[in-house]
Amino acid sequence: MEVQKNYKSKILKIITSQPFILFLFIIIVAVVTNSVNDKFLTASTINSILGQAAGLGLVSAGATVLVISGHFDISTGRMVGLAMCAMALMLNAGMNPVLVSICGILICVVCSVFNGLASILFNAPSFVVTLATQNIYYSIALLLTNGYMQTLYGKYRTLASYEIFGVFPLIYLVLILGFVFVYVILKHTRTGRQVYAIGTNQRAAYISGININLSKLKFFLISGVLVGVASMLMLSRISAAQATTGYGMETEAIGAVVIGGSSINGGKGGVIGTFFGVILLSMISTAINMLHINAFYEYMVYGIVILLALAITAVRNYTVAKKNG
Repeated sequence: MEVQKNYKSKILKIITSQPFILFLFIIIVAVVTNSVNDKFLTASTINSILGQAAGLGLVSAGATVLVISGHFDISTGRMVGLAMCAMALMLNAGMNPVLVSICGILICVVCSVFNGLASILFNAPSFVVTLATQNIYYSIALLLTNGYMQTLYGKYRTLASYEIFGVFPLIYLVLILGFVFVYVILKHTRTGRQVYAIGTNQRAAYISGININLSKLKFFLISGVLVGVASMLMLSRISAAQATTGYGMETEAIGAVVIGGSSINGGKGGVIGTFFGVILLSMISTAINMLHINAFYEYMVYGIVILLALAITAVRNYTVAKKNG
């Protein structure tokens, strides 16, 4: 009887979890959209959705680490633009694509770690610091390109076009590995325990012996690596870059994290929910286009979905608190 009770409790926990609810939302959006436009559930459309989700997904995976730890980086979109412009210029100058890819990741790592370092040195919230640094990164990208778009003419298409065994796109594998990387860090490493501990109560984490400043730099480093890889994927997929590329991605990434069930107050959340949040946002964008709905409604729908996710989380927290007395 006790075993059966525990089994039912686990099942109830799964079906009331944010990832499962998002999975249901994804199915509903897919079925409804496909009933109006039967081209929605085709291979080409699914490929487009996942391709669109690749860059945003990796940025969101990094944002998950920061949000759970109680930090925000709203400069990631500008980082993407800067890295893509720098990589495009290097590729057009004839540099080796592998070396260019490494440089692109390093640019994002340096920018992200600088954000964390500035937050520590000035004892300021990361949100405020990155509000300033996003303008710096945008300005550098403009100076590098003189405001002009950099087109690659197919010079960097391998990541976006290569298929493993001629079937599975490499870009999907990179996306999945990025989320697995963050999942392993959060669930099975000391760094992951520090993420949750600092996000829950920074003072208690400090008293327990956690080096808060070093940990913060590690969190921003992880985010920077993932933003760098996202920049590579996006440049390969778009085959062009300009300073405005990536603008607004930071808000979509944080939105995906919140939709996925991570608490904006820190200490709670996970990358699985973020993954489904990214897929849902990408599906909504494609669905609006395929249903011939005015594109101006897209961000309104994003906002409604985020508010709905917050409402679901609030109801769940209230139910748990009431159950625990």
